Amino acid sequence: MKENNITKAINNVANNKLNGKYNLTQYKEGGSRHEEKVRAMLHKKVCEEIVAFAAEHTDIPMYFILSVGVSKGAYKMSEFEKGYKTFKAEELEMVAKMGRAYNDYNGLVGKKMSDVTIRLIMRYYEKVSHDFDKFLLDLNKSKVLGKMCGSREMDYKALCKNLNIPTKEEATKLTEAA
Repeated sequence: MKENNITKAINNVANNKLNGKYNLTQYKEGGSRHEEKVRAMLHKKVCEEIVAFAAEHTDIPMYFILSVGVSKGAYKMSEFEKGYKTFKAEELEMVAKMGRAYNDYNGLVGKKMSDVTIRLIMRYYEKVSHDFDKFLLDLNKSKVLGKMCGSREMDYKALCKNLNIPTKEEATKLTEAA
């Protein structure tokens, strides 16, 4: 796997000790900069979890791990520098499972998920359901799209509609009706 800057930075934080400056008085509990130390320790813990997850799940690309497991923009260096706060391994595994099922259903057995597919499945997970069985019901009602299921050439709204994911307009109408 080609290692990019964000992967190097995550590995660097995960595999090295916390900066020695955090041993200074102002970083100790009750000190003026204690919160900064707590954030740095949390960031290190999250980086360690990411590295461990990536080692266990070599079939899932780092972009996917960061976008789903941390936050949508976590693959950007600017987000890394702000510090990661959480890592949602269970959510990541479920989205990966749904994505594989989506690809298999559309005839792309064993193929990597495209960025469009990742965004689509994340949207399903966030807007429709976290339940795999519900996902399979919606998937089996959807039209088989073949290679177009994760293509940028395909209209994203049509991909959402195919999987029973409400568009922004439909979600707004549902919110107003409630």
